[in-house]
Amino acid sequence: MSVYEIKNWSGGISSFSDRGIVGSFKMGRNLDIRKDVDSLTAGQALLEEGLLSDIYSPSSSISPSASLSPSSSASPSVSFSNSSSASLSPSASASKSASNSASPSASASPSGSISASPSASAGMNNLFQDLILFFVKCSDGNTYGFGNQGYIYRRLSDAFWKIVYKDPNGKIKGAVEKPSNGGKTYLQWATNNHLMRKEISGNQNWTDVTIINSNLTGADWHTMVQVGGANMICNGSWLAMVGYDDSYTNEALNLVPGNISKTIIERGGRSIIGTFKAGYPTKGINAMIDAEYPLSQVGDDGDIIFANMSDTMPAKKFPKGGSINPNGVTNEVDQAEFFEWEQGALSWIDKQTVGNLSLWGVFGADSTYNGVYSYGRKNKDQPFTMNLEYNLEVDEIGAVTNIDGTTIMSYRNGSLYGVKAVDPDNKAVAEYESLEFKAPIKKPVNITIWNTVELFMKALPSGSSVELWYRFNKTGSFVRAYTAEGSTSFSTANGKKAVFRIVEEGEIYEEKIILRPIGNLSPEIYRSRTYFT
Repeated sequence: MSVYEIKNWSGGISSFSDRGIVGSFKMGRNLDIRKDVDSLTAGQALLEEGLLSDIYSPSSSISPSASLSPSSSASPSVSFSNSSSASLSPSASASKSASNSASPSASASPSGSISASPSASAGMNNLFQDLILFFVKCSDGNTYGFGNQGYIYRRLSDAFWKIVYKDPNGKIKGAVEKPSNGGKTYLQWATNNHLMRKEISGNQNWTDVTIINSNLTGADWHTMVQVGGANMICNGSWLAMVGYDDSYTNEALNLVPGNISKTIIERGGRSIIGTFKAGYPTKGINAMIDAEYPLSQVGDDGDIIFANMSDTMPAKKFPKGGSINPNGVTNEVDQAEFFEWEQGALSWIDKQTVGNLSLWGVFGADSTYNGVYSYGRKNKDQPFTMNLEYNLEVDEIGAVTNIDGTTIMSYRNGSLYGVKAVDPDNKAVAEYESLEFKAPIKKPVNITIWNTVELFMKALPSGSSVELWYRFNKTGSFVRAYTAEGSTSFSTANGKKAVFRIVEEGEIYEEKIILRPIGNLSPEIYRSRTYFT
């Protein structure tokens, strides 16, 4: 009897269906492949942030809502209240409403404030009113989110969110933190034509928001980056700039005719600009990142291309296509630690950013292939691999960032918006799909019969389970295998060997292993052996 054995699991998603580096697989979801032990385990789950039930102080001016139309269904209300101090502060309440409409419910508000925005839609359970397209990690210790309908959110270090402002000019198309030679630091952001700023920390009620200028070129994106104290801004076929001295021009750089700027990063004190050809917005550079290698994501078919200004070779591809937004990529660790300076120079010459594992928020791929992918490695002894770290099936992922070791991502699913964060206390259900294994050549009259699969594992945590599925000859869906006792999964507490029966004929074999954790404890598989004749 012959044996097909899998005992390496850390090779990531292969570029081929039947071969790859040691430990690679055809597809994986929510797997932890970069730990110190080479075993098959589940990665962390995602949790929802900004839940209305968690908001303890949603407004600087307290405005409780006592609904006059109670019903059995709860519909939380999120609204802005313009108080006599002219502040624009959100007011969230968990009042009940008999109506599923977007109009505010009748309520008695002791503060006497006027509700200027519609209630949250039925079923909404968080405060997010639009899709956050840009996260800005700010020097005041907070993270700010800038939305596609003009909302600006603040995330405190304890992960509580609050709406702090709504730009009357609508969709925010770029945002950054920028220092000034006057000693102040600002949040700056752009809508279609307007460039705005807010001093950090400034007025807590955001009445100090001012317009820098309103002559930006109308464009889909005004992605920004700080370069040597200046704010460089994508501006159609130009770059605009707010200097370190707060000077402004909307024509700092004219690009090659026919090219539209979409994304921009800083590298060694220089601006690296990603563009697309006018008329072909889905064929250009969507986003860039400097990780262990400079990388960019191109088009809507999932291509990752080297962005080191020399190589033109594609580096990798997301398994089933998809694309990302300009702020939809980040490093798991991203901080400037090394600076080079020459005595007498006005500024540093070069710097090195510590950050090696890139994270990509992919949407628009085939079903079950969307989410946050990692590409890279955590140390030099590991292979350079791709992995779907967090499977997230939504219509769009707006932005991705890492805050003090916690990865967060914004999303849109239909008309609902939200932010998810990696949950340190719970594992996700994980899937592993092996490479295609072709049975050895034999006499034409002989057929290949696959008999049993043995999974050897660490003592199984009580309440967790392991499932085995299989497929032959690259045809149809995976088929469930049953244990020797006839169960659909192996769930014996402290069990170390699971045996699944197949007894079917086939020449090309694939197996899928599903890990179902309990809390923060995952099944851990060391080896899979499939016996065939």
